[in-house]
Amino acid sequence: MRRETAIILVLIGIVLMPMWGIAIASGGNSFEQIPLQSGADVSLAPTGQFVTMPTEISVYVAGIVSWIALFALVGVLYAQVRYAHNVGRRTEPLYPDEGDSLPYMPDFLHNAHRRIIAYYPADASLRAVWLMGLFTFLSAVFAVLFAGEVMGLSRNQFLGFYGAILALSLSETVLMYYTHFMPTIEVAEERDH
Repeated sequence: MRRETAIILVLIGIVLMPMWGIAIASGGNSFEQIPLQSGADVSLAPTGQFVTMPTEISVYVAGIVSWIALFALVGVLYAQVRYAHNVGRRTEPLYPDEGDSLPYMPDFLHNAHRRIIAYYPADASLRAVWLMGLFTFLSAVFAVLFAGEVMGLSRNQFLGFYGAILALSLSETVLMYYTHFMPTIEVAEERDH
């Protein structure tokens, strides 16, 4: 697993290093810059308060930031899938071939061309309840903060920050429920190809 992660990081570096070099080399091309609204007389202030930002961003820097954000999103999704896979299979599996009785299964899971290999019961531990409560609380808090920012007169970087944390909290709430409170079922299926 660590080898795969190292290879992915090297590939990301191979993509980002030339882009970063071009962005540094072309810093003086003002005709290729994206102006941002700033000042006290505008309602939209993306450069205000939260993080100090320049009033102009070159298209190369914007591209690098977009790639870094994309790779970070893919990394978060990968970590979530690994977490769900590892935690969902933490309990002792039940194997139907050994005579273990499985709970009711829908008909589409077990038919002439498909069979259940292993059934991992849901964990449903106290830790899972605390995690669900934490992410539900964060979702409510950042939903209120996001709504207050949208309905207020100021438009600054907090809007995107609150929205991002709200989306992350909602996704983590769903992930915690799916991982800890739903069983994991491994199914084998016959294929024609």
